[in-house]
Amino acid sequence: MSNSVPNVFLLNLLIGESMPGAITCTMNLGVTPKTRTVQGRSVVFQAVNPPLHVESAVTGKYNYLCTNTSCHIMIVVSGYTENERGSLKNFEARILLEDNWESGTANYSFLRDGEWVKMSNQKVRAIENSEINDLGKLAEAANN
Repeated sequence: MSNSVPNVFLLNLLIGESMPGAITCTMNLGVTPKTRTVQGRSVVFQAVNPPLHVESAVTGKYNYLCTNTSCHIMIVVSGYTENERGSLKNFEARILLEDNWESGTANYSFLRDGEWVKMSNQKVRAIENSEINDLGKLAEAANN
């Protein structure tokens, strides 16, 4: 059995409640342990009329936060979208995960109609994503 750390691994997260009409965020991240960086995409959506859909290419870093009794993982990302004037920041998040990368809480903000909307103390859980289930599909999604 090898104790080597993978070069990159895929992390799919669901942030918020999966309830009808609720604002929800999905994040698909490629995590690079050697540099403690993350890169991928986020999608904030809400099934209302008109629908909310804010997609961003995200990059950031993570660090371990440890006390005498536990460790957590803090991920900090910024997200950008392209428009006719260039790159525009439209998303940012701070995610605190358990040390198994499976659950936690997040605070995030996104740009909606020129105003920043803040979502605080949102539940986070790792999910399987049938659309993005490997790093190649994440690269394709992030480049579109």
